This record gives sequence, C-alpha cells and structure tokens, in this order.
Amino acid sequence: MNITGLRAPQQSRSQQALERILSSSTSLITKKSYEDVSITEIAEHARISVGGFYTRFENKEALFGTLLIRLGEETDDRIKAALAIDWSKKRLPELLHFIVANNAELYEKYRGILSVVHARTRLMQTHGDDSRRAYNKHIVTRIERLLLRKRDEISSRQPRVAIRLAIACMSAMLRDAIVFGDTSLYPKPGSRATVARHVANVMHTYLAGDAS
Repeated sequence: MNITGLRAPQQSRSQQALERILSSSTSLITKKSYEDVSITEIAEHARISVGGFYTRFENKEALFGTLLIRLGEETDDRIKAALAIDWSKKRLPELLHFIVANNAELYEKYRGILSVVHARTRLMQTHGDDSRRAYNKHIVTRIERLLLRKRDEISSRQPRVAIRLAIACMSAMLRDAIVFGDTSLYPKPGSRATVARHVANVMHTYLAGDAS
C-alpha cells in the first residue's frame, strides 16, 4: 500500500525503527494532544534520531496518515478473522459482545488518533474525505455480513437497515465513552469491558426487540 509522505523501509532494522515510531506516536497522542506532540519527542520515545524520523516521514502529517492506515488495517484484519469463525452454534448476544469488545479495544488503543479524526471531520479539515467515507462503508458492510448470519434472531422486517443503525449507535457510544470519556450517558462506566457489555446489550435489545 502506498502512503503519501512515507518512505518505505528497506531493511529489517529500518522496519523495526518504523514500528517503534508508530507505537511511540500512538501512545504519545493518546496521552496528550496531537498538536502538543513534537517530532523530537516521538524520536526520543522511539529511540531514533530526528534525522531518522525524517528519513521515513516528510513531516508529522505524513506520520498521522500512516497511523490512520495502520488503524484501518488492524480493524480490517480483526473483521476478517471474525468472518472466518463458525458462529452457527453461537447466539446473537455472543456475537454482539465479540464485535463490540473488539471495537472497544481498538477505540481505546487508538483513542488519541480517533479524537483528532473526529475533530478534523467536524471542522471539515479531514483530507481525503471521500476515501474515509468509502473505508467506513467497507467496514460497516463487513460487520453487516457478520451480523446477517444471525438474521433469524433479528426482529426487524428490514434487518440490513436495523444492523446499520445498530453499528452507527455502537460507534457513537464507544466514541463518546472511550475516546472522549463522556460521563453524561455513562456515569462512572468502569472498565472498557464494562462499557462494551452495556453497548452490546443495547444493540441486542434493539435488534432482537419488538419489531413493531
């Protein structure tokens, strides 16, 4: 995959340095704002020189674009793995808890990055907006395929519509609770697992409830 502003590593040691940059920057952006994280700070945490950073990235925006792609790849890999599981002997609640728990884990790991994406989207500053929408549609379609395996447990006469609404609600609830720590809807939500369990229960109530 070609990434604008990223210079591809040629050797294994260079690849290891790249992984340290991505890991360090993800951690730093979670702890403090993206704007406050400097390239010098990233380089120090990744145990490379500032020159070593610029050997791999043109600037911090190029790094951020790479982090977004890494998030997308990890999300896609998890959904592919879920699609490969035999869910025939599992019920809808178990599948929902699996989906929400996996998404909650990603939201927590990448919450700093996701907060930047949300802020830029609201300010209409996100570059490549069409590609972002296309990617979101791709992920939603994959999760929809997974949940349609339990179509017989979904009460809606329009299961695809119901599933997409449930996914949208899941994304919003996890974003508010994990990325932004909103306590207005989740007073003292506790651990990520607790939040995920509540969200999965809400989705199940909606999908399997009275179809009227």
